Amino acid sequence: MNKRVINEALRLCTNLWKAKRDDVIGNNCRKAEVVMAKRMFIYYLYNFVEVGHTQMKHYIKDISHATSIYHVREFNKNIDEDAYINKTFTFFMNEMRSFSVYGDEYDFKKQELEKIKVELNKLKK
Repeated sequence: MNKRVINEALRLCTNLWKAKRDDVIGNNCRKAEVVMAKRMFIYYLYNFVEVGHTQMKHYIKDISHATSIYHVREFNKNIDEDAYINKTFTFFMNEMRSFSVYGDEYDFKKQELEKIKVELNKLKK
């Protein structure tokens, strides 16, 4: 299991929902933004990183498997019923795909390609 991918997922979840990292991985805050960030993180870990419900306790402090199941089910409903949550999760997944496929240097490579493209256009003239 790639810790970098999991850390990036946690970073994105906290940024998208404007929640604090320690509140998300701790189990002591019930603010709406923290709950949504935690749900998205758990949902991603379960469905895309294949972390089992009983293993969530390694990523979220003192979480039980039943709570993990509940959050995955609730977030699944939220995605279907709320357009904003669906849009946020779609953005999150696109970012995670980019991170997973291209790694940390994706932005650097993209910038270099843009520079090359500009140079090629100058040479054509």
